[in-house]
Amino acid sequence: MRLYSPLAVLALAVVLGACTGTSQTSGQGGPAEPAPEPTDKASSVAEYETFDPSAYDARPPERTVGVTHQVPDRLLQGRADEGVQQTVEGFRVQVFSARDKQAAQDFQVKVRQWWENHKAEAPTSVLGEEPPIVVQYSQPYYRVRMGAFAGRDAAEEALAFVRSAYPNAFISRGTVTVTR
Repeated sequence: MRLYSPLAVLALAVVLGACTGTSQTSGQGGPAEPAPEPTDKASSVAEYETFDPSAYDARPPERTVGVTHQVPDRLLQGRADEGVQQTVEGFRVQVFSARDKQAAQDFQVKVRQWWENHKAEAPTSVLGEEPPIVVQYSQPYYRVRMGAFAGRDAAEEALAFVRSAYPNAFISRGTVTVTR
């Protein structure tokens, strides 16, 4: 049989005695505290407050806030895309085509002069103040085209005006730069 030292037996007794003792901590069991009884009458601040602020003339200061910013007015008014140039697949009115580059450039000058003389009668909502009059090369022809339209309806309105001077004019598709 094996004997243990008295010191080890004493330490074991102390540990076991500490673990099995009664608990004196609160909130770990036992009966629950009774809930406060509901009152029918709502308490008001006047029952316990004695300060009367009406004797003091204290008002918050008037505040005027001036906002300075660098945001353009058109953005604040919801017109962010106004004046923005965009390249789209659109339409132009073709008035002339030739194999000779010089003939196309001469005709471009002629169309520009015609425009200067007749722009007062033109539908400016469609053609604007100065519509582009361009010479575009697509083998084997140089083509003189006028305007830049995102939609076909606008191109047809411009075509009706241009046909008064150039009856063989027609609408052609192409890449155009339009201003919104």
